[in-house]
Amino acid sequence: MSHAGDMARGNWQHLLPALGVDSKFLQNKHGPCPMCGGADRFRWDDQNGGGGFICNQCGAGDGFDLARRVTGKSFRDIADQISMIMGQPKDQYRKAYDPEEERQRRAMASLWNEAGSITDYENCVQYYLMNRCATYWRSSFIRVHRERRLMVSKIVSHSDRAVNLHITYLTDDGRKADVTPAKKVMPGKLPDGSAIRLSKAAPVMGVAEGIETAISASVMFDIPVWACVNGTLLSKWMPPEVAEQITVFGDNDANYTGHAKAYHLANRLEVQFKRRVNVMIPPEPGTDWNDFHVANRAEDRPILRVVK
Repeated sequence: MSHAGDMARGNWQHLLPALGVDSKFLQNKHGPCPMCGGADRFRWDDQNGGGGFICNQCGAGDGFDLARRVTGKSFRDIADQISMIMGQPKDQYRKAYDPEEERQRRAMASLWNEAGSITDYENCVQYYLMNRCATYWRSSFIRVHRERRLMVSKIVSHSDRAVNLHITYLTDDGRKADVTPAKKVMPGKLPDGSAIRLSKAAPVMGVAEGIETAISASVMFDIPVWACVNGTLLSKWMPPEVAEQITVFGDNDANYTGHAKAYHLANRLEVQFKRRVNVMIPPEPGTDWNDFHVANRAEDRPILRVVK
């Protein structure tokens, strides 16, 4: 049975335009980049028939990477399209069984099912969110594991699949537990575009790195904000179809890493996805929007609102 990659090999020249990549970009010489918009930094070399490309800003990848990053579609969607184009049903290239991946999937499902709603009774997650975000938050994507004192947050891919869990270890009174690490993602994959969906998607919404930062930004600016877990995933986030205007709530890291990730995403959203984008960085170096929110609430300062 053939894999989608085997079917596509040597056929990317005609597959990519059918998948949504304009054929004008498929030349083995420097020219404009369909991802970042650079005028003379992209080259499509189709090395070994894999549809490969290289861009001085976006990096390198194969035909799947190019189609995914230009169109915003998931790998599975692209594989399904290739199957249809090549005339083979998608059940002919099912992924080989991976026992370790299956074990990870079962472990995540077990932990999520053992956890309960944070709204059912007073618990360490409620206390934690009040301590850290100065607010009580309700979300079906956050649960509490009462016996193990965990905040368990569901990470969802761009294609709406639950792919992993984020865990925060807590004390009974809602403080971060004295363990290392106090926060972690369970073993397993984190596809590009994944996020913890703390609210429903909306035409005007935002994204941030951490859960607490996203909640604080949502409270301050009165828009839904999703948490992307870390800066790397933030820079690779893909917007839902309904989102038209997006605010990227970047961290003000002293080494400018937070700035770089936020503006990298902003560039992709503008160029690749044609969305209106606003980047906001808190004023004090070494802080994020959760720090800003808590400090301003504590000092009874007026809450900032988005200024267009």
